[in-house]
Amino acid sequence: MGQQISTDDALPVYRQTCGELFDSNLLLRAQVGSLERQLAALQEENTRLQQGAPTTPDGPDLAAQPPYPLPDERD
Repeated sequence: MGQQISTDDALPVYRQTCGELFDSNLLLRAQVGSLERQLAALQEENTRLQQGAPTTPDGPDLAAQPPYPLPDERD
């Protein structure tokens, strides 16, 4: 196991490996950034929904309102 290789032979392999690791690390960091942004948006939406805030700025959810009574059902 005491095998030695010259620096000239090892340097290209070392540089290639470092480049591959750098590329992989860069892609992983980009994915983490994207996932963190998605998580923050979903947490904000979850908080909004838990507080009962409307999800659209157009007004209240009319489908959630009770129906109007028919004329013969009124007192």
